[in-house]
Amino acid sequence: MPEAEIGYAEQEKAQNKGQTEGRNHEKSNQGRNESEKLVTDFVKSRVQEGQFVSIPENSKVSPFVLLSIALVLVALLFGLWPRGFDFSNHVVWLASHRGIEFDRFGEAFTAPVKEWSAGKGYLTKDFSIEIALKPDANHNDGFGFILAVHGGEDKTQLVVGQWRSWLIAMNGDDYAHRRREKRISVKLISGPPRYQLVTITTGSNGTRIYLDGRLVSEEALALAIPKGQKVRLFLGNSPDARHGWRGEIQGLVWYDHVLDRKDVKVHFQQWARRQGFAFVRESKPFLFYLFNEERGKRVIDHGCGNYDLKIPARMVVFQRKILSCDSVWSESGPGFIEDALVNLVGFIPIGFVLMITFVKRGRAFRKRYVLAAVGICFVVSLTIEILQTWIPSRSSDCRDLVLNTLGALFGTLIFVWGYRKIRA
Repeated sequence: MPEAEIGYAEQEKAQNKGQTEGRNHEKSNQGRNESEKLVTDFVKSRVQEGQFVSIPENSKVSPFVLLSIALVLVALLFGLWPRGFDFSNHVVWLASHRGIEFDRFGEAFTAPVKEWSAGKGYLTKDFSIEIALKPDANHNDGFGFILAVHGGEDKTQLVVGQWRSWLIAMNGDDYAHRRREKRISVKLISGPPRYQLVTITTGSNGTRIYLDGRLVSEEALALAIPKGQKVRLFLGNSPDARHGWRGEIQGLVWYDHVLDRKDVKVHFQQWARRQGFAFVRESKPFLFYLFNEERGKRVIDHGCGNYDLKIPARMVVFQRKILSCDSVWSESGPGFIEDALVNLVGFIPIGFVLMITFVKRGRAFRKRYVLAAVGICFVVSLTIEILQTWIPSRSSDCRDLVLNTLGALFGTLIFVWGYRKIRA
């Protein structure tokens, strides 16, 4: 075959091959476009039916979402702020003379006393307490525990405490006396703070309180030692570390019998003459603390010798109360009202802003948004109250949880009212 014809044949063959490939590519593009169109139509139909939610391009986080998060964080910050508490035990040895000083966040305690740890209820036996103390002149931190015998239940505990300038001895937890439970109280000696010898005797004939050897109060009430598995003696604070006392203690004696008036007077005269407790050993005390160690984390028991007082470096909380309702009955006054208002009003803006956030995101008002906003605030408040059980300067309180939730509800209702006014 001539070379020219061969060349023409090869050109025609190549041309036919290119045309075939072009047609195949065109068919492929056409098929892909049809597939994409089918997918697009399917998605659009599902979006219209409400099965898919379209995501707008260049979507940004709403400023109301950020504001809601910021308000929740502020609530957590204020709810968990320790208010000056640093977890260290504020008990120091006195430098000028023997004794220890308690600040608001201080405590000392014994190991469980075996002689008291038996069964439940009360241990009915006579006893007397002598304690040399110098109370703070202005004790305005509520009810402070000077001494307590606690067996696991507040309602049976034995307490000697201070409220303002009053010394109070009682069983139970009616600190503000709102339930009118029986107690015996005396007004401490007025004037500049100084050491006083307080003597409390109790038995079948009732309870007497002496200040510096002088009988100042007598009641038919018989105080009792609570029973329990782990009954301890506490000084300077309550087992839940929420009733701290400010003052100094120079000596403490516990007798398993009732001291008569003559004994009390003689003891005071000897104590006032020597500022000491040399007379105690003759009376065979059960517990006896001189506080003359001057340093260390232990106060020696010179009585039976088995129950030294421990002064830990950090506060120890023996009783954690989650969502306690004690404050509903035991607190009153301007501080109580102020705290209640703060808890109520503080969550109103959170509920309000959460409603704005939900409506902005949903582009319409839904009744379920109210439940969601209140639910979020409830969870935030519950988290705060649970975590507060580890902070002695704060209290886990059911009242706070209720007020926080009510505040959130008020905030949502304010939004609903304004939203309907605007829509109308």
